[in-house]
Amino acid sequence: MTETIAALAPPADAGRVALDPRERAFLSAKQSREAPRVLWSCVVLGVVCFAPALVFEPEFRNVWAIAGVSLAIGFMALLAWSESLDQSNLRDDLAAGVKLWREGELTGVMRRDDGENWPPIYCLYIALDGDDPELPTRFSVPWHCYEAVHTDRHVRIAYAPKSLRLLNLIDGDYQYVAVDRQFEPHPPRS
Repeated sequence: MTETIAALAPPADAGRVALDPRERAFLSAKQSREAPRVLWSCVVLGVVCFAPALVFEPEFRNVWAIAGVSLAIGFMALLAWSESLDQSNLRDDLAAGVKLWREGELTGVMRRDDGENWPPIYCLYIALDGDDPELPTRFSVPWHCYEAVHTDRHVRIAYAPKSLRLLNLIDGDYQYVAVDRQFEPHPPRS
């Protein structure tokens, strides 16, 4: 295990390291051209359905109905824009072909469980050295990594710089490697 950590972790002065083929495949698997298209299609469909109702149905010209539908379409547009930006950042990371190794402080963890979907979403907040400690960077991780790390610890990470996909995390003796851990099963609901 210590040989693996030494092989993965470059010297502290190295910042940019080329993505290996497994990491490229991992990031490529996260790409989706269909998700932004579907979301933008929903926005267009909402506008196409709403505009004729506004023109041809006098009862639909209610201020609250217009505000509600406009808010829903605006929310869909915001979601579509966010997904498009995320996919664009992922494409840029793959085109650049590098990951950044940085050190920082693990300042917090978060588990978001809405009670309906399984598994929950787990996140780590890491204040990277040299960045504003009040604005930690958030990384989504699987539950294995979430359970293994502790806050207020100094960690070393490698991540895709624009899309902020965590690729490696070293916390003392614990090491998370995204390409090796992505298919581990989540424990059953308790």
